[in-house]
Amino acid sequence: MERRGFLSILIVIAIIIAFILVLVRPANKEETSIILNDSPSPPKRGFFIGVLPVPGDNQSFEDAYAQSAQYSDFSPVWGRPSPFYNFAEDLSTSWGQTFVERYIRGNGMFPVIQLSFIGPEVTLLTPPSIKDASLSNPAWRDAYKQAVIDVVKASHPLYLSVGNEVNRWYEKYGTREDDSNGFQHYISLYYEIYDAVKAISPCTKIFCTFAREIVSENREVDLNVLSMFDSDKVDVLVFTSYPYAVRGINRPSDLTDDYYSKALNYMPDKLFGFSELGWPSSNIFGGEQAQADFISQVVGRLTRDRGVNLHLLGWAWLHDLNENDYLGLIKRDGGEKLAYKIWKALSVSDKE
Repeated sequence: MERRGFLSILIVIAIIIAFILVLVRPANKEETSIILNDSPSPPKRGFFIGVLPVPGDNQSFEDAYAQSAQYSDFSPVWGRPSPFYNFAEDLSTSWGQTFVERYIRGNGMFPVIQLSFIGPEVTLLTPPSIKDASLSNPAWRDAYKQAVIDVVKASHPLYLSVGNEVNRWYEKYGTREDDSNGFQHYISLYYEIYDAVKAISPCTKIFCTFAREIVSENREVDLNVLSMFDSDKVDVLVFTSYPYAVRGINRPSDLTDDYYSKALNYMPDKLFGFSELGWPSSNIFGGEQAQADFISQVVGRLTRDRGVNLHLLGWAWLHDLNENDYLGLIKRDGGEKLAYKIWKALSVSDKE
């Protein structure tokens, strides 16, 4: 009887230990196995700089990325472009190997991965198999969430945007409870995605990107949208910004000192960044000098001088897109603008 009692005690102890091990052991190995492919050293200048490497005349993508890497830390990645539901596949094929691994990481830069659910005219991008799609449709939500997770598994990114200029959707659809496309449905999905990605890649910095202007309407956005978000689930407050598009803003000096810093009223002390930033070198907006001044003011009086913790500074693109575009740092024929000299000075300052 004593031996039988002793064995019973051992069995009970074994069961308790097994139960404890189940509770404390890590989640599924696949779910905790992601190791980031990027680990850039903190820049001495205090923030990372990057640009979309649009090639100039007679320049290959390979050469454009190599040129960009001379004075940039990161490059945005959108896909081929692809809708979100094909993005992970693109990253896993020769396209991803060429552009992300060879042209970006191979040149010492890191990618900023960007997904979007917004299509033309602020409509919902949707996999062909899903009918009656909306932001509240469970099938669509599952598809978008899974697409983001697949992209993370394919690219192991340090920076991940799970929606581009998302407040354009807010400005069009609002937050009516009876609207299946109300912006509140995106916010709840964003939280789900944030938690799901952190579960498999806790060091990935996750955010959605906001527009600072509604360019098509020549006005600023309603920044109150930021109050709808839990700032603890926004790792970096990131904007696109083309302020010259706002009616009445024709020179960088027309921008109030708090043009960007006022956003931090909603998310105090948050890391701050730009995924796309642009001012043209066209004469109507002050020419090359104004474009150069804009960069200087963005890293000075408009951010850091206001106590903004500037973290990412992404310019729109390297070369002008065509003869009617003036947003590039370099002309189509390779001629460097004054803004590119400022850009190079920012880069070199980190190496001194």
